[in-house]
Amino acid sequence: MIVSFKDRATEDIFDGIDSKVARKTCPISFWNVARRKLDQLNAAVSLNDLRVPPGNRLEALQGDREGQHSIRIND
Repeated sequence: MIVSFKDRATEDIFDGIDSKVARKTCPISFWNVARRKLDQLNAAVSLNDLRVPPGNRLEALQGDREGQHSIRIND
């Protein structure tokens, strides 16, 4: 479940708001995929929920981002 957003652009994309900050942050051509991935994040109960579909390419981050994970939206 999404508790908060780091930035306004991501929240706008999730909410379907066509804002200047959202357009500057993420190309409009990625918005449908980004929204679908954000919906998956919002529906997830555990980290394992994000392992499917494999196209998410869920991976643990390293270094100063240890303990965080990423999924792909443009692959």
